Amino acid sequence: MAWLQILVLGAAGVAAMRAAMERGDVDEAVRQGVIAGPALVERALRSPDRTTQLAAIAAAPSVEDRAELLVPLARVAAGPDRQVAIPAAIAARRIAIDFAKRDRPDDIAPDDVATWRAAWGQLALRGDRWIELRLLALDAAVALDPAGHGIDLAAGRADPDPEFQRAVATLAP
Repeated sequence: MAWLQILVLGAAGVAAMRAAMERGDVDEAVRQGVIAGPALVERALRSPDRTTQLAAIAAAPSVEDRAELLVPLARVAAGPDRQVAIPAAIAARRIAIDFAKRDRPDDIAPDDVATWRAAWGQLALRGDRWIELRLLALDAAVALDPAGHGIDLAAGRADPDPEFQRAVATLAP
């Protein structure tokens, strides 16, 4: 019976986020996401509904344990919908930069950070993505790398996009 209550409350939290976003009340969508927590925000990120995803993206930088949303945000950013992908990358960049400013919490392993960095580094190197997205992904990957690189610099320097090459050149040692 408890799992049914959790399921119903979860659906209500996602619905409240979506409804607020549908009304254009981004602040309320964020508030509902904070109340719902990272697990429900992650669930909303997996939704096929654009409005639900946008509500989750808006909430992601404000929820507790937000760094754990970096991989789900990367999945959204890797998708075909530019109107969702770019905001997901913006949210991830914000989360990554904020995470880098603080001491790593004890409950986050270095392997977790490496996984997050790899997800965003791989996305940055994808030539089939929009340049805005790639640059945001690069920023996120670099913020998560204690050495300050975040991606394979040789691959970045060889990238066919001159704007991406210039961004990577600023990272070179």
